[in-house]
Amino acid sequence: MTGPSTAQGHYVSRILDVVARTPRRSLVRGRAGALDGAALVRSVHRAHAALRAAGAGPGAMVGILTGANHPLTFTARYAAHLLGAGVMYVRSVNPGSDLPLPAAEQAVLLAECGVGVLVTDPAHAARGSELARLLPRSPAVVTLDTADTAGTADTADTADTGDGADSGGGGVLAPRNPDCAVVTYTSGSSGRPKGVRQSFAAWNRLVLGDAASLAGRPPERMLIVTPTSHTVAVMADVVLASGGTLVVHDHFEATEVLRALAAERITRVYLTVPQLYRLLDHPDTTGTDLSALRQLIYSGCVASPARLAGAVRVFGPRLVQCYGSTEAGRITLLDQLDHFEPELLPSVGRPFPGVEIRVCDPDTGREAPRGDRGEVQVRSPYAMAGYQGLPAESAAVLLPDGWLRTGDLGHLDAYGCLHLVDRIGRVIKAAGVKVRPAEVERALLTHSAVADCAVFGAPDPVTGEAVHAAVVLRVPCEPEELRRHVAASLSAAHAPARIVRWPELPLTESGKPDHRRLAGAAVSGAASN
Repeated sequence: MTGPSTAQGHYVSRILDVVARTPRRSLVRGRAGALDGAALVRSVHRAHAALRAAGAGPGAMVGILTGANHPLTFTARYAAHLLGAGVMYVRSVNPGSDLPLPAAEQAVLLAECGVGVLVTDPAHAARGSELARLLPRSPAVVTLDTADTAGTADTADTADTGDGADSGGGGVLAPRNPDCAVVTYTSGSSGRPKGVRQSFAAWNRLVLGDAASLAGRPPERMLIVTPTSHTVAVMADVVLASGGTLVVHDHFEATEVLRALAAERITRVYLTVPQLYRLLDHPDTTGTDLSALRQLIYSGCVASPARLAGAVRVFGPRLVQCYGSTEAGRITLLDQLDHFEPELLPSVGRPFPGVEIRVCDPDTGREAPRGDRGEVQVRSPYAMAGYQGLPAESAAVLLPDGWLRTGDLGHLDAYGCLHLVDRIGRVIKAAGVKVRPAEVERALLTHSAVADCAVFGAPDPVTGEAVHAAVVLRVPCEPEELRRHVAASLSAAHAPARIVRWPELPLTESGKPDHRRLAGAAVSGAASN
């Protein structure tokens, strides 16, 4: 139920209180603009005034449509959460790396969330108006700018709200706790995108708890290169709430990341696994000054133990692996010291405090013996509240006893560490043999010539489906040699029928391998050897 902030406090109030103490210090800096402490407070106050005047309030849903990692992805969310409203990022409904969803499909998902106010930056104002016209109940479209966040609304006057917000930073905004913090859409790679409802209580607990754990430490300087509408958002909130600063890039580019790590004295960065590989293979990495870097956090997909061993040699005691999902939140952690234990590198670590894990037979639901493969299930205070507008799908994964089915296949070892195999439904059926793509990927990555790879199924006129691999090579290597390597590691049935060399793997906006694009290229013949 939406209501006033509880005794625990409201994370946005905490952030505003902390950043106001350093009004002239740059806190959020990126291509779209920079915000010092005073400007960040002013931006939130003005967004609060504009959203409230446009009708946002307790229980409402605010859509946010901006350029990649625009400062409004923070300040508009903060304003909405202070008002007791939830947020849905329109960019988060884009499944692929090439083109966004058509406006008509985006409008369907906006309607599903019940978006009543849509916030845009100036560059996306026209698209916002287009989406509003497509919706059966047209939302108010509020356009805000980094330089002047007073805002304009299609349907409301934002001049004076009577609570000090119109002054651009004066007064204290009385916070309210929404029920839902954010609806984050899945990629839609296996069907229609599903909106994951993340509870405000879990979000608030994470930010305040993690910020408290940083008390008394030197402030963090975090580099952000993944979408601020996804995993990194909570991490960014923690940094601001603990007195740190954010350097925000629109996207990942290895050369720019290395430059920023040294020049900006970055202490913390979050990367996906493919981005970690690209950084590891960059010729400038070993010569980059990493003396300020304390944590290189990575997640997104299963990492190769062989590649992680190389990363430990390059990055030393800075690596932190987190396993989680949009639905389950944070699940396990492989910390800095764990990376120096070779027997732990094939795992994704042990559960976070407060998180329970069990492995169950996916057919019967019964808990599997220790060491046996099964579906990973999680019971956690950070789990989703359900899928937006999809009660049957929610009931299928949220069990009555509080456990959540992740859809991941794995096992627990004798040390209590979790080992992941693949997604349960991610199987290639080649000539009657079930092949797990992730197992083939791990086998390929043990070959010294392979820097990165992705394995997927493609139609085959003889076998029905065949194993295909896209590889990034360090040095030239014949496909037949790689096939022999996989066959020796696994079996002849696992050896890819076709191996195509790519200069680098295409990634989705969130930094994961774009299997949809790879499979499409394989079918069309667009990929080149």
